[in-house]
Amino acid sequence: MSESKGIVDIRKSPIPDQISRVDEAIKEAENGIGTIILTSSHVVGTYALPKSLDKSIKCKISPTKVMGDWRIEITPKP
Repeated sequence: MSESKGIVDIRKSPIPDQISRVDEAIKEAENGIGTIILTSSHVVGTYALPKSLDKSIKCKISPTKVMGDWRIEITPKP
């Protein structure tokens, strides 16, 4: 069974910090903990997809109701 860490809002962080947080979330997912990340950069989502795929981690990216913001769901595979 997987746990959820909740929602992490990184929209005001610099891009390198946002990418580091995605890497952390992928490591957490390898340990069974899912994370939802809110970002304002499509680049972070573009980074997250192949990184998750390399680790066999589920990654879903979708727009939020706020124009230009993205929701990245990083969860362990069932």
